[in-house]
Amino acid sequence: MIVDFNLLPDTSRFWIFTANQKLTQEQINILNAELSLFMQKWTAHKVDLNASFEIVENAILIIAVDESHAGASGCSIDAMTKEIKRITDDFEVDFLNRFSIVLKMEDNVLVSNTNHLKSLIETQQVNAETFVSNAMVASFGELKSNLFLPIKETWLSRYLVS
Repeated sequence: MIVDFNLLPDTSRFWIFTANQKLTQEQINILNAELSLFMQKWTAHKVDLNASFEIVENAILIIAVDESHAGASGCSIDAMTKEIKRITDDFEVDFLNRFSIVLKMEDNVLVSNTNHLKSLIETQQVNAETFVSNAMVASFGELKSNLFLPIKETWLSRYLVS
């Protein structure tokens, strides 16, 4: 059953999927419709999951489950992964590439990857203060406030030139 993302408790289980490119508004509309349908029928051991999703900066998909009602099981996680894979194939947008990152620079959002980050730093397009998506957040509560951090505060700081 789909619930309001903003009302999920801080203890909710979550998954972050970063696209390898920004989504168009048309893709976002379709994704919202398809994921809403998926969430309405998503179950674990025939029990509805209280789940939701959010698309952030037109590139980051967050799926969350309130496990105080019913926990996500191996089969339900497989079903979610299969849905993300189907969306990846249909949209020709890769949500499963763990090297994808989102950089926030003033009024601009750039979808890139960790392999390209070093050249962005070397050409001074980004710096230690540039905000980057943080896929290492440990809890849903932390996700709400630390989805984006300055590069210098993430594991990507190793790419910064001394």
